[in-house]
Formats: sequence, C-alpha cells, structure tokens
Amino acid sequence: MHASLLSDSSSSLRLLTPSVARAFRGSIARNRRHELRRATRLGCRVRRLDDWSLVGDRTLDLSPQGMLVLSDERLEFGLDVVVSFQATELPIWFDTMAKVVRVVEGRRPGDAGRALGVRFETLPAVSRLILRGHLRRLPTPPPQREPPIELCPKDPDYAQIVRDIWEGRL
Repeated sequence: MHASLLSDSSSSLRLLTPSVARAFRGSIARNRRHELRRATRLGCRVRRLDDWSLVGDRTLDLSPQGMLVLSDERLEFGLDVVVSFQATELPIWFDTMAKVVRVVEGRRPGDAGRALGVRFETLPAVSRLILRGHLRRLPTPPPQREPPIELCPKDPDYAQIVRDIWEGRL
C-alpha cells in the first residue's frame, strides 16, 4: 500500500512545477563549481607582490580555493598577489600567495562593484580543511543569475497533462 501511495503522490507531483518534481525525486542540479563557496563579507589584505601596494581589503565571497575581493584597481590576469585574512572565530590568519584569475567590471545587475577573483596558490591543505569546515556553517548564497539553458527544464505541455489525466494515464 505504501508503494501505491508513493506512486500516486509521484504522479500528482508531476503536475506541479518541474523544480518541485525534481526535488521530490532527489535529482538536483549538480554543482558546477566543484567547491564550497559562500557569500561572506570579511576584512582581508590583498597586496601586489611586486610593489606591496594594497589592492583590496573586503571579500564578497570565499571558498577554500579562492575569493572574490572588492577592488578599484585595474589588474591583469595572472598577476601574483599576497592574501591575508581571518575567516573563523578562532584567531587563525590565512596567509597565501594567489593569482588573479577573474576581473569583474561591476556592470551587471546585482554586482557589488569592481572586483577581482583570486585563486589561492600556496594555502596549506590543513588551512583549506579548516576553511571548508567553517564555510559549511554559513548559509548558501542566492543565485544572482538564471541557470544555463542546458540546466533549465523544458516547459511542460499542460494540454497533454490534462489529456493524460482525463484518460487516466496519470
């Protein structure tokens, strides 16, 4: 009897929005970033390696692999920088070499302004584990853009669904 109730609720969920039906079946969109990332505002110090000038001092988001830093500087891709920040409630400073891998111009709706994406190069594995454990406790950031076309479900044919219900197929 339990299996029949489950199949009945499954077929009735198909009438709901596709995202609810997908969530019910346990198939959620995969994480294309492959790493935990959280929107968090932290104080930090990002300095150029060549002249030690300050590039940025406020994060927008953070992951164990890198961070997005507010910056008015116009830097080129691949520039080496030194990053220092304190992310946990413990007095642990994370110091690492990093490379500029992304430049956000701040023109899109929802952008907080010009920013630089840096990827950590020399952060030790133990520090990454500590950072990953801390980030798991923070809430996930809301998506700022629509998902790519290949991840969007196609619109259901409501006329066909009504015919299927009328004819007893659902």
